[in-house]
Amino acid sequence: GSGGEQIAPASAAKQLSIKASLLEILAELSEEGLLTSYNGEDDPHIEMVKKSISYMKEHFSEKIYIRDLAQQVNMNEQYFCRFFKKSIGKSPVEHLTELRIRQALHLLRNTDKSVMEISLECGFHNLGNFMRAFKKTTGYTPLQYRKSASS
Repeated sequence: GSGGEQIAPASAAKQLSIKASLLEILAELSEEGLLTSYNGEDDPHIEMVKKSISYMKEHFSEKIYIRDLAQQVNMNEQYFCRFFKKSIGKSPVEHLTELRIRQALHLLRNTDKSVMEISLECGFHNLGNFMRAFKKTTGYTPLQYRKSASS
């Protein structure tokens, strides 16, 4: 854009990744009841994002539709998607895919379940979609990852 502050793309991506991680940590602390007092203004937007992230974590193995997430926080789907992306730098779908891939990485490292079992357990109901998302995220196929993680 013209004028304004310029941030290098890698730097902006890193900042957004950090912001997303912090919101996830806040969501987890909140779920555990460890955020009892808050000294600033209560930001309903942050609460909405935390609620959405918590919902994704609890239901990532199921089919999750944007309309379900939007209904959780009483927003229309379009506004919810824009709002979520503005808040953490990723769309709800990107965040959900990331959660699912993280779980798949854990299962590939720590179980001997088949790739198909892991795919289903992580909410991918199509093996091809799982393989594409996994390779796009990690640079490896699930079996290549498992092999490199075990050596």
